[in-house]
Amino acid sequence: MLRAVCILVLACVSLAAETPGPCDGGMALYRRGDLVNAQNSLWACLESGLGGGTHAVYLAQTYRELKNYESGLTRSNAARRDRPDSVDLLYLAAYLHYRRNETKESMILVSKAYRLAPNDWRIHQLFALNYISFDMLEAAKLSLLKAIELNPTNAELRYQLARLYFTVGSYVDSIEASKQALAIFPDYPEAHHNLALAYEGSGNTALAVRSFEKAIDLNRKYRRRDEWPLIDFAVYQRMLGSPAASLPLLQEALAINPKSAKANYEMGELLRDLKRYREAKQHLELAVSLDPCNARAFYALAMVARRLGDSENAARVLQRFKEVDAQSNNSVGTQGPCEASAARPE
Repeated sequence: MLRAVCILVLACVSLAAETPGPCDGGMALYRRGDLVNAQNSLWACLESGLGGGTHAVYLAQTYRELKNYESGLTRSNAARRDRPDSVDLLYLAAYLHYRRNETKESMILVSKAYRLAPNDWRIHQLFALNYISFDMLEAAKLSLLKAIELNPTNAELRYQLARLYFTVGSYVDSIEASKQALAIFPDYPEAHHNLALAYEGSGNTALAVRSFEKAIDLNRKYRRRDEWPLIDFAVYQRMLGSPAASLPLLQEALAINPKSAKANYEMGELLRDLKRYREAKQHLELAVSLDPCNARAFYALAMVARRLGDSENAARVLQRFKEVDAQSNNSVGTQGPCEASAARPE
């Protein structure tokens, strides 16, 4: 009897040892790509008080992929009622507000977190992302440099700095920061993509093409549904005079995201070049419905309507082009509904 009890106890101890807790279990689920269960497990980890900064960062990343921000804010608000000064919970709530484009609310929370933990690299990263939303690019750069100083082995920080340099036209700096990110994480698709754009901006065609191809290959390898490298490479190939190379890239981009305003616009322009006007019209109509602030899409649609002999519709769309173009180029200084943001969101 005693022997049986000992065996049962040992079995239970062994089972407990083999079953990871919510913190280790959540990280394992995240690495396997099971983001829904990873999110629940990492929340249990943080709510138990056993988790730390790394768990909060990975929990935030599950929301970036799953985009269930509202439920995340509901849970973080409830958790912060019990632990209002938890830097991890403040960071998470600030991140979720940022992802919802609620930059004012995000900055309030991240500022509180900064007062509690001024040397937390995550706080400086979030400051930078919010500054980009406000078009305060110099402040964003300084915040990213501070985050990198505090966490020098983080590839994402260097990639975000590379994106910022690219946005302001500092292609040499963008190339260098991209290479630093890739030295840490060689298979970083976004870093290869940004490197391609920076090489394109600096006029290095061979390296731009090679970097675009690398970014696309890595996305295919990891089954990442990111249409942007395909779109940008297609635009570059068309600019280089290779429309035949652009077509399959845009087809793949639209297979990933049929409701991409940019992919539909570029496909419409490409098909217009190829004189496939009826197909071009379909894509351009979808493009302007998805992005009614794209003046160039209205102009292209008007030209296609004219080619198809629909002069009445061409005149109507051309008038809409003039209205959107005037609104987009408004110099009054007030924030208009069609005013472009400083940078593509990360």
